[in-house]
Amino acid sequence: MGAIFNGTVYLVSIAGTALPDQTEGSISLSMETRDITTKDSSGFRELLEGLRSGSISVSGLVDDTTSAVTTLMTHFSARSSFAVVFGVDADGGDEDFFSATAFCTSIETSAGTEDNVTYSATLELSGAITHDSTD
Repeated sequence: MGAIFNGTVYLVSIAGTALPDQTEGSISLSMETRDITTKDSSGFRELLEGLRSGSISVSGLVDDTTSAVTTLMTHFSARSSFAVVFGVDADGGDEDFFSATAFCTSIETSAGTEDNVTYSATLELSGAITHDSTD
C-alpha cells in the first residue's frame, strides 16, 4: 500500500502558484446523463453519457501581504480563465492532482468580531479535466 496523502500538501494552484494561506479545498466532478428510455426498456430507465463538469472550492485566511483574494479578484474582474491544479505534485516523488482551465465564479470574504478574516471561492472548470496519479 502506498502512502496516504496528508491534506496539508493537497493545494489549489492558479497559473502554477499555490494560493497562500489555504485551510480547505475540494473538487467535485459530475456527469449529466441522457434518458434513452423507450417502450422496449421493460419498465427500466436507460441512460447514455452526457456532459461532464467540475468545480473546485477553496478557502483560507486573508493575509495582508499575499492575499489569495487579490489573485482571485484579478481573474474575476477580468472574466478571464486560468490554469488550475488541485492536488499534490512532489518533484521526484508521489503525484496526485487534477488540472483544468477554470473561471472564478464566486468569492466571499468574512470578518467576524475577534476572528480571523477568511475567504472562500468557487472555481468552475471549463474544457477537459485531467487526473494524474503516479507513485
